[in-house]
Amino acid sequence: MTEGQEKRGPAREKPGPRRSNILSEGQPRVVIVGFPNVGKSTLFNRLTGRRDAVVDAVSGVTRDRRQGGFEWRGRAFQIIDTGGVDEIDPSPIGKKIAAQALNSLDDADLVLMVLDTQSGVGPGDADLIERVRRTHLPTIVVANKCERDPDDDAAQVFWAVGLGDVIPVSAQHGRGIGELLDAIVEALPGAPEVGEATEPIPSVCILGRPNVGKSSILNALLGEERVIVHDRPGTTRDPIDTLIEVDGRQIVLIDTAGIRKRGRTHEALEYYSQMRAIQAAERSDVALIVASAAEGLTDSDLSAADRAAHAHCASVLVLNKWDLAQPDIDDIRGKARAKTRQRPPIEVCSTVTGEGLTRLLPTALRLYDRGKIRHSTNLLNTFLRALAIERPGPRKDNRRLSLRFLVQTGTNPPTFRLEVNDRSLMTRDYGFWIENRLRQRLDLDGVPVEIEVRGRQ
Repeated sequence: MTEGQEKRGPAREKPGPRRSNILSEGQPRVVIVGFPNVGKSTLFNRLTGRRDAVVDAVSGVTRDRRQGGFEWRGRAFQIIDTGGVDEIDPSPIGKKIAAQALNSLDDADLVLMVLDTQSGVGPGDADLIERVRRTHLPTIVVANKCERDPDDDAAQVFWAVGLGDVIPVSAQHGRGIGELLDAIVEALPGAPEVGEATEPIPSVCILGRPNVGKSSILNALLGEERVIVHDRPGTTRDPIDTLIEVDGRQIVLIDTAGIRKRGRTHEALEYYSQMRAIQAAERSDVALIVASAAEGLTDSDLSAADRAAHAHCASVLVLNKWDLAQPDIDDIRGKARAKTRQRPPIEVCSTVTGEGLTRLLPTALRLYDRGKIRHSTNLLNTFLRALAIERPGPRKDNRRLSLRFLVQTGTNPPTFRLEVNDRSLMTRDYGFWIENRLRQRLDLDGVPVEIEVRGRQ
């Protein structure tokens, strides 16, 4: 329920689709590879125009493949960021990061080999260069960290690696990015032309506290180890966009870092990872709020659901690890309804046994479709008259709130305008009661609903 509209004036008009949906099937794939800390994620952020990738001076921040769409000179292609490839890193996570990056070359159409102009070609760079050479893929050498003209001259030594054209850039400052994009388009003659606007592709993000199995769910849904899974919390740091098809429909599925309750983040990397997770919810249509069936519904799970609601994102509560415990669903549902505003539907699953996984995305699509429905004004006002009879409006002195007119003004999220005789008579409790009744009548459990209340004047 939107409060205080009589002071602020009409609610601002809702924006269009949540995301540009440049990402789609059939686009060429441009893969960014390089040794740790050469600026791959900074380049990815610069090319996609978003700040999805967490960037830090510490090496090894990026761990999973990240996917984004881009348009240049009327051509569309996908850009894939990868973790740093250091094949002599002995740590288990380091080996998985390198494997993820090298696996991305299997589906690549063009490789951007990023080298650091300030440090030159090191032993690790040489090993990766040889790996890329053996793929026989078209390659552009990106000489990063060329902040000034003298750096461009220093970058010319990279022609000796024999991979392809050398483009001097500064990913941090945007220098040389236009020349790099021109070279990418020229190297991708099969890149499709950008046509007319099409139906937006639904975006589904996976939210939850650390170590409840979000990445395991993503991998199980994809049928491959698309993101790194580890028993240590905080393995995932960046939002991971993946385009998949469900029942003949395309979906952008987004894995995110774990979200803790406010005030419980201690490190800068963890803070920025959580910020990216929240931003992923803001550009998504539906959120799968993952909780552990073995631990039950916790305050942190409810906090994640609250973040999704504030992002105007529909939500489904997913109890993972169903093979370890089967809590009372009615008890979980009652707690969720008492503590969350959107009353999300509940699904159970296990990434170990596969139980319930096939229901998750169809349920998310069902909520997305419900949010797009426009309801007739006649239906809404018949419902409004029934509400006034069921529970008359609150009274103040000798005046009582009167419900006059209800009309839908927007979709995704469903937005309604309620006209009453006197806005000051509307109480918070009565407003939430109307919202809950509206959810029941229009089957909008789990879908964000906004009601703007206007007085007669």
